[in-house]
Amino acid sequence: MSTRIIINPTAGAGRAATRAVTVRPLLEAAWPDLEWTESHSHHHVTELAAEAVQSGYERVIVAGGDGTVHFAANGVAGTPTALGVLPVGSGNDVAASVGLPKDVWTAAAMLTENYIHYVDVGQVGSRLYCCVLGVGMDTPALQVINASWMRRGKFLYTWAALRTLCSYQPQPLTISGAGTPFEGEVFFAAVTNTRTYAGGFPITPAAAVHDGLLDLCIIPRMGRLRALATFARLMSGMHVQMPGIVSSQGVCIQLASDRPLPITLDGELTTLTTPAEVRVLPGALRLLGAPHGKEVKG
Repeated sequence: MSTRIIINPTAGAGRAATRAVTVRPLLEAAWPDLEWTESHSHHHVTELAAEAVQSGYERVIVAGGDGTVHFAANGVAGTPTALGVLPVGSGNDVAASVGLPKDVWTAAAMLTENYIHYVDVGQVGSRLYCCVLGVGMDTPALQVINASWMRRGKFLYTWAALRTLCSYQPQPLTISGAGTPFEGEVFFAAVTNTRTYAGGFPITPAAAVHDGLLDLCIIPRMGRLRALATFARLMSGMHVQMPGIVSSQGVCIQLASDRPLPITLDGELTTLTTPAEVRVLPGALRLLGAPHGKEVKG
């Protein structure tokens, strides 16, 4: 076997498996020795990906969104095995960063061309991430999303963010290692690899997955009305031009606080907390994408 497909049946509001099967003939024509597997949990995705590496597979293709990619990358980053994404999740920001479109047929066809992008990943402790590390209101917003009966997508993400924004109490945070040091209360701090997260919100418009840098965006304490205006501009990436918003870059960023604050990775809740040191691992992930592809915008 040279290729393993890992399907996350819970991704894309439970539609990932159905959408992935539609492109099975296309993939099997390109890779006749394709092996199909289904994950039982997030951590099972990591296990299946790592097992493929150990067995000498050339590539692992995951059918899911950024959360699925997150757990697969923790199994394959830093190895000769390439990772590909069938973008059938509710958030497909990693796929977009290497030029893969939302249309699963077009994306699958691009994957079979075997064009490899050497992309950066972030590291905090023993965990890797591809998209964004968040501290602040990201945690309660994700708790709202996980408890909701609504289908995951931009509407739910927006609703959860607005609901959280109205009640969240900014927390003291000290950040160093990326330009001017910051110390103060924040609504949200993001250390990103991709320019977008949560299905297309351009939190760090200048970010790129090939530049060997992590990007930082800090939304500090401000009045609720101004915070709402900032969120509205975040949807188009214009928030970085607003006074008080901190944007910078670095290769190693330290986060510290008076008490431990929860850390999210790629839109997933974790047991990680501050203090934390975040590093970039340049070109550590071989990610299949569009040939000479540029990031898909929006």
